[in-house]
Amino acid sequence: MSVHLPYTIDPDANRFHRYETLWKEVALDLLKARQPDVKGWSLLDYGCGRGETMGLAKDLGMIPTGTDIDPECVRMAQTFGEGIVLKIGDPLEQFGADSFDVISCFHVLEHVPRPMETLASLGKIARKYLLVAVPNLSRPQDMFRRRNWDVDINEGHLQSWDHSHFRNMVERHCGLKVLDWGFDATVVPPFSNIATKLFGQKAALKLETGPFVKLWPYGSISVIALLERA
Repeated sequence: MSVHLPYTIDPDANRFHRYETLWKEVALDLLKARQPDVKGWSLLDYGCGRGETMGLAKDLGMIPTGTDIDPECVRMAQTFGEGIVLKIGDPLEQFGADSFDVISCFHVLEHVPRPMETLASLGKIARKYLLVAVPNLSRPQDMFRRRNWDVDINEGHLQSWDHSHFRNMVERHCGLKVLDWGFDATVVPPFSNIATKLFGQKAALKLETGPFVKLWPYGSISVIALLERA
């Protein structure tokens, strides 16, 4: 996994910083809808970053553990639970089969060289469910690009998916199945840009997490899925 995330963010100044927590909240809402009481359940946050997911899981009564290749992220995550430096390679070998009730893996798979193998291994570690989010390749802003499709992306991203291709990978190649989708926020230029310029970040956030995501859910920032073994 590429170490690319900032150690501090400001959701009040930048709505995309707010979205970094939103996709985690949406994913955990999928879990709560399926299993309202998760008190005492163990959770491994694979690629824990600053530890926000661990904090949210702890608030639900779960027992969170975080792992990351960045020692500073592991140190930060230890505020919420146990932190373990991730060994690059097979997570199944490091953690063992059926060792956690839930695995969360948010915006990580796009950074790994072999996402199919990684996801299949995580599926064997999870006793009950997996919560996964990846960047969505199918986004409304792409409709507004008439000429230049060669645009900059996060330098650590090696691949991306839309919902159909993600389901294909999960269900045909990883031994898992999609139980439900979640949707975070849908950015719709030029309307999002106009709202930001005229009324500020909060106005754009309300649009993108309200009417825009309801109108275009499959164009949301993230592909978010609740998974279990097939």
